[in-house]
Amino acid sequence: AGVGGAELFEDDDFVPPPRPHLGDLELSPDVYALTGAELRRVRDFTIRRPNVGEVTFPGELDLVRERRVLDELPTIVRLEQGEAVIYPDHAMKPAEGEGLNRPALITLFQCKPPPGSLTDADSKARYRDRIARMTEVKGATFVDYDCDNGIWRFRVSHF
Repeated sequence: AGVGGAELFEDDDFVPPPRPHLGDLELSPDVYALTGAELRRVRDFTIRRPNVGEVTFPGELDLVRERRVLDELPTIVRLEQGEAVIYPDHAMKPAEGEGLNRPALITLFQCKPPPGSLTDADSKARYRDRIARMTEVKGATFVDYDCDNGIWRFRVSHF
């Protein structure tokens, strides 16, 4: 029987869906290798694309209750150079707090300024401030930006 459209499973009866083709996405923990009991308490779930970026969902996720995440992960997450998009198809986006439409820490790699544009500490500070303002304008919370390594971190309350 279901509640609100969600199937109810005993942890021993829950069979995770087969691993979809994820391309170069990496998952930590590897949710497709967890038991039903472990899937009920997935802590700090991180989706990463090497040299591009990662999205971490702090706290615990119940991926038995949120089974759609397991079924649809390749269509839910898009990590590209300079951007992280969760639910690119707005018709698939659940209400805030459901699925992956929840608070997250996003880290983007290779977000370097144009070569030769930052020649001293003052220009780096101004560029970092510009990135911070741009982050806030987009509705996110700026965490950090490392000019030298091109690493940009910010938080969102939902997608």
